[in-house]
Amino acid sequence: MKRLTRADVAALAVLAVAMFLRCQDLSLRPFHHDEGVNGFFETRLLREGAFKYDPSNYHGPTLYYLTLPLVAVVGLSDAAVRGTTVIFGLLTVFVLWRFLAKSSQAMALAAAALLATSTGAVFFSRYFIHESLFVAFTLFIVAASPSREDRERWRFIATGLSLGFLFATKETAFVSVGALIGGAIIGAWLVQGTSPLALARGIRPFALEHAENLLHGALAFVASAGLLYSSFFRNPVGILDAFRTFAFWTKTAVRDHENPWYQHVSWLREADPVLIYLGFAGILIAFARRRSFIAVMASVWALLLFAAYGVVKYKTPWLGLNMLLPLAITAGYSLSELASVSFLSGRLSLRPVAVVLTLFAAGFSATKSWDLETKNYDDETHPYLYAHTQRSFMPFVRLIEERASALGTGTETGIAVFAPENWPLAWYLRDFKNAGYWGEFKSDVNVDMYVGSVEQDGALALKLGDGFERFGPYNMRGVVNLVLYVKKAHP
Repeated sequence: MKRLTRADVAALAVLAVAMFLRCQDLSLRPFHHDEGVNGFFETRLLREGAFKYDPSNYHGPTLYYLTLPLVAVVGLSDAAVRGTTVIFGLLTVFVLWRFLAKSSQAMALAAAALLATSTGAVFFSRYFIHESLFVAFTLFIVAASPSREDRERWRFIATGLSLGFLFATKETAFVSVGALIGGAIIGAWLVQGTSPLALARGIRPFALEHAENLLHGALAFVASAGLLYSSFFRNPVGILDAFRTFAFWTKTAVRDHENPWYQHVSWLREADPVLIYLGFAGILIAFARRRSFIAVMASVWALLLFAAYGVVKYKTPWLGLNMLLPLAITAGYSLSELASVSFLSGRLSLRPVAVVLTLFAAGFSATKSWDLETKNYDDETHPYLYAHTQRSFMPFVRLIEERASALGTGTETGIAVFAPENWPLAWYLRDFKNAGYWGEFKSDVNVDMYVGSVEQDGALALKLGDGFERFGPYNMRGVVNLVLYVKKAHP
């Protein structure tokens, strides 16, 4: 049995920290409304075996199908569905270490440590949205891609599978793939001296030499993306919808969540300063020295993502996770370069300085992550808490459950939700079989409970009179406040 090296022990420590930060109390933070939507789809997939991809509203099906085995075993819960994104967040840290270790153990350990403790990487690993999986598949593509030294068939197949899963996760896959290709082209040019024109000329000979391997990779891509988008052949039109989604996305990209071009830099500088500053330091060093292909590639990859998402008006904090991955690589590179500096013919090395700086930077990020996950998880002034559900919403959910139990009807209780903004309530009321969601006041709906916005309070009070007891208001998020009306029990 191979003995563990000091680098292996350090990597295991990094993974342990990554696991600790990501796994503790996954149910503490209330679901974001996007998590509620995803939870609704997951519930339908588990209970009805149905998922139909809708290109006009939602991302791809990968998240739901990869979460299905976990919830099928342990059941639906906050922790169960978030467990999938945690697993992929941890896989990203592990694969990053293993991939970079082939080039430099110092770079690998520093990059893994900084990503393991990154506020954004931790936060969105504990978020039931697509980004954690999306970034993991992006890294898998980089790690699996054939190189000059290694062109075994499994690499072509693994790359094809990763590409298929990436495109079946989010429609923005083409942005990340384009950034990766751009990074590889510039890296080959600046580090290996292979011009873009020479690369273009080499495409045909490469394709001819590796035609069979490329075919295997293409089949892996088509099979993985096709099976997911078609819901395993239950919805064949989903494959066509995978192409139709780009027409909708181009409209959404210029209409929703509009922010200035520099917004991602601003968010990351405030929330993830370690990766921003060390990452950009690594970018400068990579371009100045031009010695590391992966460092130059990651530098261009990061810059292209910042540019692409800067041009697009649509900006949300979770998109920043895409930039954090290449920034972790360049940050690790900057620290490894610092560790390689020595004076007095090698007698005075800056390696201890690099180690201390890595520990300090990782510790600083870990502290910020811990505070965000355990104390400030609904602080809407934090960049990552984008229109997030407040902790005051959870007593409202418990109140509904308690009053339903008091009525003696339990999960059979009829509940009418009139509030226009009500996600993630459907996730928390997923076991209530007779809950309906109108999104507007309806005078002809008669049930035992009503959930309305404060703006609907007067209409509800007029309709229900003295036969119902009023509770609230309870703040769900921002200016969204809800009230509950419960039928009074007969004496």
